[in-house]
Amino acid sequence: MSILPDPIIKAIESLSDLPGIGSRSAERLVFSLLKNNSGLDQKISNNLKNLRRDIKECQTCFHFCEGEQCLICSDSKRDEKVLCVVESPLDLVALEKTSEFRGRYHVLHGVISPLNKVMPGDLRIIQLLERVKKDDKLEEIILATSGSTESDATAMFIAQSLEEFFKGKISRLSRGIPSGGDLDYLDIGTLSRAISERRDF
Repeated sequence: MSILPDPIIKAIESLSDLPGIGSRSAERLVFSLLKNNSGLDQKISNNLKNLRRDIKECQTCFHFCEGEQCLICSDSKRDEKVLCVVESPLDLVALEKTSEFRGRYHVLHGVISPLNKVMPGDLRIIQLLERVKKDDKLEEIILATSGSTESDATAMFIAQSLEEFFKGKISRLSRGIPSGGDLDYLDIGTLSRAISERRDF
């Protein structure tokens, strides 16, 4: 029998479902919210509701945004000749923090993973191929996937699909990235070198 009331247990279980938060961290967060009298719990609740209501995917690159296009796609100063393909919006954010890349992005929202029943059609790969076919300004596509086996397989699948019609350069991040490492966990220095010293695929 638990010594905690049911609402506390449910709150802990809900927070534990988030990636990177274990049950102990979830407990600390819940008890911190219970102790806080500034209305923080209500503020968090309202902001999470607004998140679901107001945020959608950019119609061009599939990054998160409020309107039809994200801030990057609507920025006329970005380099239209280079497109960087990333697995997630977090990877995009990580690359932007380096200030090394000034091109445009395409967000896949995952990697091909047959074991987890994630196939090419479940990602934004078809949209990527259609986008590249229509874009006559494009000169280079950077496949900025992480270092896992599934990420490598996804990059290979995309590269092979692109080679059928894209005549420009296809490159990958340089291998300062540890095997199995996620881009959003890398330090800015390593990520900066990986993008600036990228190599042909």
